Amino acid sequence: MNPCVCNPGFTGPDCSQRACPDNCNNQGRCVNGKCVCDSGFTGPSCLNKSCPGNCNRRGRCVDGQCVCNPGFTGPDCSQRACPSDCNNRGSCVNGRCVCDSGFTGPSCSDESCPGNCNRRGRCVKGQCVCNPGFTGPDCSKKACPDNCYGFEFCGHLDRSFSFRGILIAISFLLYATSHSKKCMHTAK
Repeated sequence: MNPCVCNPGFTGPDCSQRACPDNCNNQGRCVNGKCVCDSGFTGPSCLNKSCPGNCNRRGRCVDGQCVCNPGFTGPDCSQRACPSDCNNRGSCVNGRCVCDSGFTGPSCSDESCPGNCNRRGRCVKGQCVCNPGFTGPDCSKKACPDNCYGFEFCGHLDRSFSFRGILIAISFLLYATSHSKKCMHTAK
């Protein structure tokens, strides 16, 4: 008995079975003319490496690895990406940066200011620029009107007040009285 020579697309001893493309490249099995690929392979002939989760439709599979669309990351493109990867100044949580101490902004690219300037100023490159009437590294202190006419005293006396401070206070009082303007007030 002579073996059968099957037409393209058919196989078997009597040519009754449908053939699979490239015999599934030995990376799957042929079922009714279609390849059922082994784990890790895909395509009509099981030639291509598959990607985890088929990249969750958020990227494309290239040689078994996901190339994620903008805004997504991870081995299967399932995680939301953060802007500029938080500039290595924070952690990415569900697509939002949680900035390390000292940094702020959507991508943690800006330096933060102490106490956010207590809403009494604006933050410029990590330094508070206080609104008029406020001073200090975090704008938490009230400033003296007209800078207390050049004197350093602005506030109230307490037990820790120095002798130099008392002299300055007396000089200030004499000056302020002679100019009929009041500067002394209680600092915050």
